[in-house]
Amino acid sequence: MKTDRLLVCILLAVCAGCSPIGAPVVVEALVLDDDAVAVIADVTLDSVIDLNTGRGERFDVRGGWRVSGIDLLDTAGDLDEVIARARGDGGADIAPHMHLDDDRYVADDYETLFYFTVFANFEAAFRAADAVGDKSRATSSKPEDRAIVGLFASLVLAPFLPLPLVSADNAAYVGPVDGWLALRTAFQQGVPFAMHRGVIAHEFGHRLFFHNVFTGVDGGFDVWRANLAETDPSDAELRALMLLRGLDEGLADVFAISAERSKDAVAAAFAVAGGPYVAETDRRDVEGPFAAAATYDNLRDLSLDADFLKACALKKPEFQQSDFNFYCVGTVVAAALWQAAEADAVVVAEEIEPAVIAALPKLGERLVAGEAFDLDLFLEPFVQALAPGRRRELACTAIEKRFKSLIDANPVPSCS
Repeated sequence: MKTDRLLVCILLAVCAGCSPIGAPVVVEALVLDDDAVAVIADVTLDSVIDLNTGRGERFDVRGGWRVSGIDLLDTAGDLDEVIARARGDGGADIAPHMHLDDDRYVADDYETLFYFTVFANFEAAFRAADAVGDKSRATSSKPEDRAIVGLFASLVLAPFLPLPLVSADNAAYVGPVDGWLALRTAFQQGVPFAMHRGVIAHEFGHRLFFHNVFTGVDGGFDVWRANLAETDPSDAELRALMLLRGLDEGLADVFAISAERSKDAVAAAFAVAGGPYVAETDRRDVEGPFAAAATYDNLRDLSLDADFLKACALKKPEFQQSDFNFYCVGTVVAAALWQAAEADAVVVAEEIEPAVIAALPKLGERLVAGEAFDLDLFLEPFVQALAPGRRRELACTAIEKRFKSLIDANPVPSCS
């Protein structure tokens, strides 16, 4: 009889340990304090469905996920078919090592602390996107639109030849899987990128761009597919592609500034990462020396200071270079929008970023219409989305300063 009772108690304990742990859940996670110092603090997770497995309301965190590079290039079918194929087996449930300390869960190892922090960072990014009015699939709560986060994921050549292509020191949004890779740390000396909220906000910004420009507009996915499949672009096509990538990166930085209410949301991540990443801090700082000097024109005609051009790996005029560091164009875009906000991160969150979100589907429509991309295709709907008055005037001044030759050739009507 005593043995039977003991077995019942053990079974009850096991079942309790396997029961879903749903929101709200308090966990210990890594955060940066006001001085950008990494500290462990309590964070409440509001959208977790089961902390034991990594399942959430709008995204799932998965372990052991290997993304096939070959599958990423197979874009046959509609969006959902592409995503399903690219995700493969989708990885495995998370198995966190944790214990309950009063009313919070505490990680027992680094991997679990990484998981808790990543989950908290993505929740923050979703809240920030909701706050600026995004209504695209990027912020959808529909189960079929759930994103996926690969914890310590790896990008491999093919399932049958699992040679890693990317496996460390990054966090990245990958369109074909409609999700993110949160990678291990190898060379960083400070806070891993995936554990930095600003970096995750930046990567979330890419999902906003992808769905607003390419999947929320009829025919937009075909434009995205064609861009991905292009292997031998003409000079004009290469130029357009590099500028479009630069816009995507710049707007991702702007979203991070909006989400974190800080101009250093992304730039500071490189500083705290340490090692070879510190140099990127100045190039991504919207008030840094590069942002102060760089314009569309002096990048286009290579008249910018030689050291800056070298940092951008820019050797050919007109952006017609496949190995050009298109993040440099992104900084020009982000700096212009920062100037339009009068260097105020709250204004970025309350006025600039909502206008960006409103402008992106308009950009998608123009791409579907067959217009060759240049930055004016975004700048006009962006200005148009700003309320007439001081903010629009400031935006036009910033645009005219940063993109003079472009605006001379392709005027922004809303600035006339």
